[in-house]
Amino acid sequence: MELHRNGMPWCSRQRRSGVKRVRETDRVLRSLDPAREAATPADEQVLTSILSTPAEGAHVSVRRSHRRGRRWLLVSGLATAAAAFALVVTNMWGTAPQPAYAITPKPLAYQAGNRPAAKVLEEIAQRIEGLANDAPHGGTQRFVQESWSLSTRIDGAQVTSAIIPERRTTWKKPDGSQKWTVRTVKPQFQNDAQRERWGAAGSVGADPQEHSDSSGPADMSDPRNHEAPTGPSAMKRWLAEGYETSGPGETFDSVAERLLDRHFSPAQRAALLRALKDTQGIRYRGNVEDRAGRVGAAFTVASRYGGLPKEQTLLFDPKNGNLLAYEEELTHDAGKLNVKPPAVVLYITYL
Repeated sequence: MELHRNGMPWCSRQRRSGVKRVRETDRVLRSLDPAREAATPADEQVLTSILSTPAEGAHVSVRRSHRRGRRWLLVSGLATAAAAFALVVTNMWGTAPQPAYAITPKPLAYQAGNRPAAKVLEEIAQRIEGLANDAPHGGTQRFVQESWSLSTRIDGAQVTSAIIPERRTTWKKPDGSQKWTVRTVKPQFQNDAQRERWGAAGSVGADPQEHSDSSGPADMSDPRNHEAPTGPSAMKRWLAEGYETSGPGETFDSVAERLLDRHFSPAQRAALLRALKDTQGIRYRGNVEDRAGRVGAAFTVASRYGGLPKEQTLLFDPKNGNLLAYEEELTHDAGKLNVKPPAVVLYITYL
């Protein structure tokens, strides 16, 4: 099994010079634009050839993802296959080819929120800022997320015929050292035809896959490892640490990353909500049920963070301000990604 960072930009950041520890939490995250230009007719011919080739005896090699500036890229061992973006065929999948377009999750059922986002965020902040402090003090903390991204990989191959989420459990000690386990969960489909196609292609991911690892103490010279502030202005600066630019996409990306392995106090949560109030283009999309069946207040920004036009959404519990979910959805241009927009390309559910 090979569970590692899929090739899409999200919260992958280079640490300061000399810092060796890269957050393992970044392994579930990705970059949305490994190939930004539109596909050429020659690329389409390559794609057609790949899809029409039986898997028996065929193999397209895939290298491990690597850093390129602030991006992780998933690149194929064959340049022509890279042009079609990671349509991987291996002989372990039987004789049926993978679908031309990847299966993606249904978007959340957003409502038409007709209230200003800043007003709703302030209302939640006022509601929670006086709550008793529920942040843990000392001892090992436990974090659980369930996530999926377009480039989910099982046994070194991108899975396009099924939605196979990963459940990650992290244990974090007071010094910042961590241990974690990532386990795939039951494949998901939108209809029976998709399930049949997945079965014909070898039922990749039918058996749970698991990976465990650990990291050393946090580097406290990095401001991102400092305690989150309790003032809106200081929170904005803290969220911007590690980013070259500070657009709305970067802000939402940062919130999603920072809360992967942190519990915020009510005061910190209120500061976070207030820090988001003047985010350029932020809009309220009403209350929506997340993928774990919980109802949260949805806030969305449109951005090109990562290169492609998309919408990034944060869902907060309106009663206590906890982050429930983060979603990314391509809107109208998929570049060379093998999806049909609009398409959800990433979600993280904070459990």
